[in-house]
Amino acid sequence: MLRKYLGLLGAVGLLAQNPDPVALLNTMLERTGEIKTLRYELKKYERVQGKLLLEHMRFKLRRRPFAVYGYQHSPRKGVEVLYPAEKNSNRLLVKPNTFPYLAVTLDPHGDMVLENQHQTIFAVGYDQIRTLLLAARERYKGQIPQLVRYEGSLVWDGRRCHKLTLTPPKYTLTTYTVQAGDNLFRIGDKLKVGWYKIMELNGFKSPNVSLKPGQVLKVPSDYGKVIRLTVDSERHIPLVVEVEDENGIYERYEYYKVEVDPALTDKDFSRDNPEYNF
Repeated sequence: MLRKYLGLLGAVGLLAQNPDPVALLNTMLERTGEIKTLRYELKKYERVQGKLLLEHMRFKLRRRPFAVYGYQHSPRKGVEVLYPAEKNSNRLLVKPNTFPYLAVTLDPHGDMVLENQHQTIFAVGYDQIRTLLLAARERYKGQIPQLVRYEGSLVWDGRRCHKLTLTPPKYTLTTYTVQAGDNLFRIGDKLKVGWYKIMELNGFKSPNVSLKPGQVLKVPSDYGKVIRLTVDSERHIPLVVEVEDENGIYERYEYYKVEVDPALTDKDFSRDNPEYNF
């Protein structure tokens, strides 16, 4: 009897040590909104035509004014991207590291840039996931304590982390009627879901497909059916974001060697940086 009682006390003690998952989520959303610069490596797995494709990149990011430098380790080592291509430009500079080996400036929303990609260059860092999670928190504000679960702790990339799971209560596929001026990017922003998911659901081959007012599209009700977060327990930033939809793993983003607010300068976002190969 005593052993059973002591075991019960131990279990209660372990439960008491578990942090509040809603508080963890709120702190993460607050902290990621304060970040000014980032430097990190990213392994991203995105489902394209039923297969998870892996891309390994390293990035430098400045949020204001927005600027990004990226270098690809795989699948094609040596590809580099820079946004903006020039000051006051809305173009993306790309060094393809294949014939003819010349840097080109491209539309960051264009088909060539977004082939087999779930996100645009503007989703680099944490702003997009933060925006989508803020929208979910607002949409389900009366239910959030029941929707966010604490799943334990782990070590990721040498950092002690907490695991959180967010499960929207009624994820489903629904419809949206196209309005004047809509495109897939605007619809995704409006509904706080992924534009690529809308493209996939409707069998479009391009995110720049021409839409007509009154056209009815299939859309997801939420960003994902299940969203799993691995959150750094000290810095309160996500180091893994995994999203499931009705067909399983939709995308997974793994962050490594993350430096928060490193001292980046204009040189880090210049095509003339001698460390780059533009």
